[in-house]
Amino acid sequence: MSYGVLTSKTGHLLVETTTATGPTASDAALDRFQTVWGSTWVAGRLTLTTLHLTFVPTRVARGAAMLTLDLREVTGVELGGGRVSRAVGVRTAGHVTRLRCHGAPALAQQVADLAMAAGARRRR
Repeated sequence: MSYGVLTSKTGHLLVETTTATGPTASDAALDRFQTVWGSTWVAGRLTLTTLHLTFVPTRVARGAAMLTLDLREVTGVELGGGRVSRAVGVRTAGHVTRLRCHGAPALAQQVADLAMAAGARRRR
């Protein structure tokens, strides 16, 4: 099985906290990302593989705040409204990560499919 890059695109990311703390490693990474960037839209590059969703901010000068989410820990994927650049919501136990980019409907479907497949691999 190949774990190469399936999708790579530029966009903006915003992390929202839904509970005090999440029990997963992805939630811990989201907490660290929020500590550095707060609740603002951050420009950067999104990379999707069969197991991970990675976001690297373009403003590297503020610190190493790269974010990696394990697709096995994704609990839901949603698509927000908009005309040109829509937002994809990726839910974990304690956070919602919003990704605003072109081609969001296709990205949302791809993330949902990969998260479902990753979850099925984990249960085997």
